[in-house]
Amino acid sequence: MKTNSGINLLKNARGQFVIEAVLLMVVSVSILLFGLRYLKENKTMATLVSGPWEKTAGMIESGVWKPAEEAAKKHPNQGDRGLSLDPK
Repeated sequence: MKTNSGINLLKNARGQFVIEAVLLMVVSVSILLFGLRYLKENKTMATLVSGPWEKTAGMIESGVWKPAEEAAKKHPNQGDRGLSLDPK
């Protein structure tokens, strides 16, 4: 009943590696799912995108770094056209 202890240790090391790899994958997937659920519930990404977008939309539409509704009032075409309408 001689067994080579080196071979048994190698088999044990392979089994331990597989178990540790599976555990690491389970932990990684769990953290990923928890993080995604947290971001979805708190609407973190929506806040990151919509916050700066308000001022950016004003700049795109009217050329002024204000929210779109406020920027529309400051657009150059909205100025007084008194001279062009009544050139007396």
